[in-house]
Amino acid sequence: MVKANFEQLALYNRWANRRLYAAVAELPDAQYREDRGAFFKSLRGTLNHILVADRVWLHRIEGAGPVPSSLDEIIADRFEDLRAAREAEDERIIRVVSAQDEGRFGQPFAYRSMAGTSHELPFIQILTHIFNHQTHHRGQAHTLLSQFGREAPSIDFVYFLLGK
Repeated sequence: MVKANFEQLALYNRWANRRLYAAVAELPDAQYREDRGAFFKSLRGTLNHILVADRVWLHRIEGAGPVPSSLDEIIADRFEDLRAAREAEDERIIRVVSAQDEGRFGQPFAYRSMAGTSHELPFIQILTHIFNHQTHHRGQAHTLLSQFGREAPSIDFVYFLLGK
């Protein structure tokens, strides 16, 4: 049952990212890059940060894949390249969650922070953090879109469930 919940969150995550990226694609490049005072400055910075964090966590889980060097790293400067990388990472998240045994979700998960500090949390909490982190920063990107006078897409979980 726990695994099925996270599989659904992985599908929701892909759905929400696709909707958000479709809206961002409509912006001129200058607005995409414009520093709007957000934590990661711009849509470019915010969307790159989400991808950075996903890669960091998935590397910790799988022991493979790219390892960003900082949380504000720009993985892809061009929007089109970032969009392709996001799509690939969303598919990877779906695969990683689906590959887990149901029993793994209750197990402890040890990892090192980017600063090298050792931590241990239940795996279920790690996955919850990954999805919550994305939701948090998608909300920031949603606000940035609105600041440009754009209608930001509805990306609430309930709309995903309702097939909207």
